[in-house]
Amino acid sequence: MSKLLKKYHSLSSPLKASLWFVACSFLQKGIAMLTTPIFTRVMTEEAYGKFSVYNSWYNIIYVFATLELAAGVYTRGLVKNEENQDAFSSSLLGLSTVCISFFFGIYLIFKNQINSMLELSTFLMVLMFVEIWANAVFQFWSNKERANFRYKKLVALTIVYVVLRPALSVTFILNAQVQQQLEARVVATVIVCVMLFAGLYFLMMGKGKRFFDKKFWLYALKFNIPLVPHYLSQILLGQSNKILIDKLCGSEYAAFYSVAYSVAMVLLVLNSSISGTMNPWIYKTIKAKEYHKIGKVSYAILGLVAVANFGVIAAAPELMRIMAPASYQSALWVIPPLTASVYFTFLYSLFATFEYYYEKTNYVMIASVTGAALNIALNYIFIKKFGFIAAGYVTLLCYIVYVFAHYAFMRKVNKQFMDDYKVYDLRIIVLIGVGLVVASAFMMLVYNLPLVRYGVLLAIFVGAIIFRRKIMGIFKQFGKRR
Repeated sequence: MSKLLKKYHSLSSPLKASLWFVACSFLQKGIAMLTTPIFTRVMTEEAYGKFSVYNSWYNIIYVFATLELAAGVYTRGLVKNEENQDAFSSSLLGLSTVCISFFFGIYLIFKNQINSMLELSTFLMVLMFVEIWANAVFQFWSNKERANFRYKKLVALTIVYVVLRPALSVTFILNAQVQQQLEARVVATVIVCVMLFAGLYFLMMGKGKRFFDKKFWLYALKFNIPLVPHYLSQILLGQSNKILIDKLCGSEYAAFYSVAYSVAMVLLVLNSSISGTMNPWIYKTIKAKEYHKIGKVSYAILGLVAVANFGVIAAAPELMRIMAPASYQSALWVIPPLTASVYFTFLYSLFATFEYYYEKTNYVMIASVTGAALNIALNYIFIKKFGFIAAGYVTLLCYIVYVFAHYAFMRKVNKQFMDDYKVYDLRIIVLIGVGLVVASAFMMLVYNLPLVRYGVLLAIFVGAIIFRRKIMGIFKQFGKRR
């Protein structure tokens, strides 16, 4: 233990922060998987399915209401405005507040029509907008902490959040009537978010002292408005399936799909954590014109992500038995394609970073809208024909198309701004992706042979121990350029 602590203290500040950010993201976003076994047992299948559909609508409306101002444009802006981060932060937080208020006003005007379309009550919709505001505040604050490699306060707040939210939700659900389990869980979530995150709004505003700044607002709107279709398309790629399954098959099948989605999304947490640290590093490496460093590190990271995804696919039968009662077990066959698709979401981010850096957001929008439209169309056809399991395979196909579209646009950016420098070798990337898909298909064939699967999982575990120094060496690359 003393040796581990000594090694930890010897790490650079960015690397320490990166490790803690990965842990935070697992705690924060992984709450869906960590608490799923509890909620699938204290809620009815119908209530659990309806909550998953509520979350899908929440994610869609969040994009419109916030314009995703706390995402790429904010991280990029923090790098470009290092000397004026507080003012930039408070200004964008002010713009986000105005946007949320505007869309809430639109909801109040058309609430009857919107309630009917979403099949949600006015009470739930009001709570949704409050939750959107609170979570937007947290995203601004946490992304600023990440960009500056500060992790202690973020870790503390995340721990309180991940403990308090499920605890209060379960308490409310157990004390609610069966037909009001959805409302009970949403109320508990909103109480926790407001209690923990509202103070961050006044903290950032107090530091920046600038609600409105014409230059920052115009910069953010010009950069992000073309990206709204992209962000919306990303949500539709992942969330529209639940809504379509709910409409075409019923709420209980939406619940089955949601459990499988929760298993797969634990890897999305890992991917997001790595991307959150890797993307600023890529931005700074591009700025320094050290393009040769990007490919080597990216291939290694892609290999690690692929192995992690494969590990979840191999353990899927056991994970499903932990996650939900026997009535949910048909969802097992959705996990492999959904988990493989998570790998391709990470791969996309490696390509899109160049489009963001050089402000070619129209490329991002075209690729995303195409992928989302294809996803909705194919899901509508195949869910009706083959049931909810088809949604997983359609999602995988659409993400593959999505990735190759972004690769093509990245190459256009390379030619235009980087003297046609070839950052990535497509052959290596295809080899890793095809290897993951083929290995996943094989693992599905041996789901009824636990000894084979346990052997594979043991091999992955042993490999991680043997190559731990190389793995840590890969992440140390991020600490070499702050």
